[in-house]
Amino acid sequence: MDSIERVLGIIAWPSVSVVMLFLFRQQIAVLFSRVTHIRASSKGVELLLQSLEQEGRLPFGSRTELSGLTSHDIWALADFGSNNIPTQVSKMVLAQRVAARSLKDAGLLELEGEGENRKVVLTELARRILDAAKSLPL
Repeated sequence: MDSIERVLGIIAWPSVSVVMLFLFRQQIAVLFSRVTHIRASSKGVELLLQSLEQEGRLPFGSRTELSGLTSHDIWALADFGSNNIPTQVSKMVLAQRVAARSLKDAGLLELEGEGENRKVVLTELARRILDAAKSLPL
């Protein structure tokens, strides 16, 4: 009798899971048809739904293009792109050089030229990030 209880205890949760999947299979299918991105880690699972992405209603932290960047990073990137910050390395002040180095290390800026003519330019990834930032609703 004890072994039967042990076997029932072992198969109880998997059985409940299978029954729940069966009962909600249509709703689950609809949900997964709208998923455009799945990221699994030790912290959990992240699902990016197509409708939220298309409507631009994703919070800042959910925009994969913007993850890991601060508003200061975006600010500096936009200013480098619009030449509000000197792009020529020799004309940058200390804080601008630090920002440029951080963005270069992140693959968002590249160096062109040599010597006094050395300057930073936006990478294609940086342009996509700025486009994503522009599309954020307030």
